[in-house]
Amino acid sequence: MPDFDTADFHNVLLAGPRSSGKTTLAEALLFRAGEISRQGNVDAGTATSDFEQEEQAHHYSVYSTLLHASHQGKRINILDLPGAPDFIGQAIACLPAAETMVLVMDPERGIDSMTRRLMKLARSLDLPVAIVVSHIGEGVAHLGPFLSELKEAFGRGCLPINLSANEGKSVIDCLLNGEGDSDLGPVAGFHTELLDQVVEIDDALMERYLEGEEPNYAALHEPFERAMDQAHVIPVCFADALSGAGVESLLDIIVRHFPNPLEGNPRPFFIGEGEDETPFVYTDDATKTLLARVFHVTTDAYLGKLCLCRVYQGTMKAGDQLFIGDGKKPIRLGHLFKLQGKQREPVTEIVAGDLGAIAKIEELHLGDVLHDDHALDHVHHKALPYPTPLHGLAVVPKTRGDEDKITEVLARIREEDPTFEAHFESETHELVVHGLGEMHLSLVIERIKNQGVDVETKPPKIAYHETIMGQAEGHYRHKKQSGGAGQFGEVKLRVEPLERGAGFEFVDKIVGGVIPKGFMPAIEKGVRDIMRQGVVAGYPIEDVRVTVFDGKTHSVDSKEIAFRTAGKFAFRDAFLKASPQILEPIVNIEVTTPGDSVGAITGDLSSRRGRVFGTDMMSSGAAVVKASVPLADMMDYEPTLKSMTKGRGSFTMELSHYDAVPERIAQDLVTKHDSN
Repeated sequence: MPDFDTADFHNVLLAGPRSSGKTTLAEALLFRAGEISRQGNVDAGTATSDFEQEEQAHHYSVYSTLLHASHQGKRINILDLPGAPDFIGQAIACLPAAETMVLVMDPERGIDSMTRRLMKLARSLDLPVAIVVSHIGEGVAHLGPFLSELKEAFGRGCLPINLSANEGKSVIDCLLNGEGDSDLGPVAGFHTELLDQVVEIDDALMERYLEGEEPNYAALHEPFERAMDQAHVIPVCFADALSGAGVESLLDIIVRHFPNPLEGNPRPFFIGEGEDETPFVYTDDATKTLLARVFHVTTDAYLGKLCLCRVYQGTMKAGDQLFIGDGKKPIRLGHLFKLQGKQREPVTEIVAGDLGAIAKIEELHLGDVLHDDHALDHVHHKALPYPTPLHGLAVVPKTRGDEDKITEVLARIREEDPTFEAHFESETHELVVHGLGEMHLSLVIERIKNQGVDVETKPPKIAYHETIMGQAEGHYRHKKQSGGAGQFGEVKLRVEPLERGAGFEFVDKIVGGVIPKGFMPAIEKGVRDIMRQGVVAGYPIEDVRVTVFDGKTHSVDSKEIAFRTAGKFAFRDAFLKASPQILEPIVNIEVTTPGDSVGAITGDLSSRRGRVFGTDMMSSGAAVVKASVPLADMMDYEPTLKSMTKGRGSFTMELSHYDAVPERIAQDLVTKHDSN
């Protein structure tokens, strides 16, 4: 295996909507680079990237996969990301690992909601973007209009760096070449437009250019890379993964023009906590103190837990003793690997700028920072914008005794997926899983069954919350005599509402020691117990301040369990007096639809208690409808949208806020809870 320095790496994310051709393009890149002897096929289940059981069964990516290719003496690390909105958590986790996001787009499908969402994510993280227009061999008539649509949606910096030619059978460079014809017209015009945009970054280069000097590669490389870093240029490439047209050109473009770790925008690390938090600037230097971060966790059939890492600074070596975050106990690295899909190649080290995998370190988790110097104990990465899992499903094993197996599988999924949650509801004795949508949860159930555990599911649950509108006091005396030592605890507390999203606040206002300090944690535990269970309809309680201001104790019978019980029921007493209210999640939805379906879309959203904010019409004839809708009314939206748009519509949605449910719905929820 050849050695590569930090400047030799190019880390790219292959992102884009489902079925845009990301995995097929990844396969073509590996084949053209000589990494594989035969180009695999997604539908046949032979693709290097989609190797998991669920991916081969459904013929689309579910998990992020690490691949690599060598080209012109450089190493390209490729992260093939899933494209379905339900699996966007997997994609978001990988964003800090690369210098460039490559958006793969099918021009016949246009710019859909998932593409807009990915572009927004990239910009929020200061991640340079390039666009690959795929499937050019299927027809070139739509390429010109699609290029105009890209500029309209993402700005005038969306400019071709090569062009489809010979009816999509080849491509022609238009950055360093200004001659010839393409399927979109003479190359000269595109060449001039791209140069005009790039030279704006460099005053000296612009001056020479205006004087008639044609810049060569050496003159253009640094300004072009800087233009990408600043989103001043979003290079557009054309390719057809099945025929191979443009694939070799894309490899050339990645290693010649995309930023390497020394050139790319640094990832946002910080050091310190709270008010003491300040930006931490690392250096992409393999000789410095180690700084690495886990961006993906998976399970290997033979090695067990695998943690994929990006090394930002220093060198990670097998056998090293490292620290996880502010942990004081070191871990010892055993085996390090380079990954090519499911294939593993042992390596002795991973240098700054490179990606690799660590095996069998159970203490390591997604997002953890690794280092070898206690001076970096409090270095952490900026929190990533993961969407909130709002769809719930109750899961019950068909066979008694399988509960532990399910718990083990779900714990593994939670390790790998930051947008998945699972918890046990003690009141209903149900295991409830939460995800981003029906597809997400169906894959979870499928994965459970693939582990040999048969389960039944109950209808999806909406993540309602409970809160209060007013202030009230509550009181409870817990007194129990059972022959031996008794139990006694008396608590008086006050509840009051907090702002939406503030969560929970517990305040100790006891004076004179009427309740000893040692019992206050027990009271708080009791309050938290009932907040998880809910009071009026069985949903978690939030945005409440609880102030304990009085109570009584007994010199012999007062115990933690007594005050935990008293705290629980004193809170319940106060909550019911404080104008309780049920809140429902409201989601922001963005629908991309053909223009002739806008009326049907807006009418349907309004019928779902939605508020339409506006509609953006595109020159291509497509439209983007933006609205907010209660999640409860969106459970059957995907098939409805497909029907209204004849399969041409797409949508994304994410949590906006929580709001009060209408009185009629609130009463139905309370009645249903009381009848259980």
